[in-house]
Amino acid sequence: MYRWQPVDIHRADEAVLGCPVGRLKDYLFSSPAAALDHWSKRQPDATCLVVGGYSYSFLDIKTLSCEFSEMLANQGVVPGERVILELENSLGLVVAFLALNRLAAAAVILSPRLSQAERQKISRHALPVGRVHHSDASLPLADQRCCSGSLAELGLVFSAADEGRADDPLVCPSEVSVILYTTGTTGQPKGVMLTNQNLMFNGSVSGKLRGLQPCDRVLTALPLSHAFGLSAVLCSALVQGSALELKARFNAKEILRDLAVNEVIGFFALPAVSVALLPARAAAPELFQTLRFLYGGGAPLDMAIKDDVQKSFGLPLHNGYGMTETGPTISQTRLYAPMQDSSVGFVIPGVDFRLIESPDLEPGVGTLEVSGPNIMAGYFREPEKTREVLNAGWLTTGDLARINDCGALEIVGRRKELIIKNGFNVYPPEIEAALTAIPGIALAAVIGKHRLGTELIVAFVETHPVDFDLDLREVNEQLRATLSGYKLLDELHVLPQLPASPSGKVLKHRL
Repeated sequence: MYRWQPVDIHRADEAVLGCPVGRLKDYLFSSPAAALDHWSKRQPDATCLVVGGYSYSFLDIKTLSCEFSEMLANQGVVPGERVILELENSLGLVVAFLALNRLAAAAVILSPRLSQAERQKISRHALPVGRVHHSDASLPLADQRCCSGSLAELGLVFSAADEGRADDPLVCPSEVSVILYTTGTTGQPKGVMLTNQNLMFNGSVSGKLRGLQPCDRVLTALPLSHAFGLSAVLCSALVQGSALELKARFNAKEILRDLAVNEVIGFFALPAVSVALLPARAAAPELFQTLRFLYGGGAPLDMAIKDDVQKSFGLPLHNGYGMTETGPTISQTRLYAPMQDSSVGFVIPGVDFRLIESPDLEPGVGTLEVSGPNIMAGYFREPEKTREVLNAGWLTTGDLARINDCGALEIVGRRKELIIKNGFNVYPPEIEAALTAIPGIALAAVIGKHRLGTELIVAFVETHPVDFDLDLREVNEQLRATLSGYKLLDELHVLPQLPASPSGKVLKHRL
């Protein structure tokens, strides 16, 4: 099999993109709403969104988002302000995001699955003028097709901020389309400001490299509260004039049925989700006549997972890498050049990278830095943290990488202790702080354990008194009061003493 090299990839990318890499920015839509408006004129009746069993055309979504935008304007929302969208994947979330985009206001998209404490922490930091949420505690299941952009028909509620309108000098620039919060290493939330250019660049490049065409249909259950789902899937469909079938939650049988009967050409999921499809796939082997690609990302890809999925579906399982701060894509494998390994492919066109080597790293391995139109505007209200990672247009990812023999990028480790569990970022200091707040736990150290496409959260603790009894289930019940479900422990180990340096720093590499 031919081994693709970077020079080959560059030439092929330009052929796929239809323009020189240096002119990519000249061909971008100005915003997600502008992309929608373009296709609502060019193919008004073509399907844009499939959700809750109903299809909505590009003209439908434009009309709904315009009506919703007018409602938000009547509430006094103006450019540069922030509105929290505390919504699951739904018609309402897509419409509200595009409505805010029309107003040049920033959507702060939060998953309702976050704990109340986490949502409150983010809300205090974001200084929103209001919040849009579902009208009841459960995700509304539409029993009829929505025909207007009114709050009531969309099953939504708008709540003005209790504190009144925020008077903060660091108002978010009007070019910022969305703020996605990622928990910092200290447990404090950081709001990643992604601009219209970030979203349109990612949407355009990702969509074209995956061969999306007008009227193609792709399917995902990835949450739009994360950059993978929002930018690399929703925005790529909007840019290319394709249809997005959006699921609120993962259901293997339902997804396999839709892949078989709904003329879906592409499916996006985390590696662990792709594996979860296999038992249902074996029980009811369907023929996927139109399926052209499977894409994973957001977590490490094991070769065992890749082999099983590829054998089951008869298609390559493509891989990619990125982070919220890069909106999210940095690299991905190409449809025309599937990789035989578990690397994250080649850096996408328009993005530059470099590896910063240091004496404490093995030869060829360095800290990855990237630059390009995908780089965030910064952390909202955090200029010092922004300067820590952004310097003259270069973003320090904190990840360690190497270039393999094919010239593809391999992620080999992390400078920081980030754990990626099922695609969600988990930072040990946040969990350690929650653990030591539990009576009886004197000291805690949390690490990640690699396991089939994800990482497990493993805690080592010292207790006081030493013979204090701890049970994993009971500890998780106490953690649930302040942490999201995906941050709960998978393993708990009680040690007489945690290994530590003379200064008292826990030596996690010895655990």
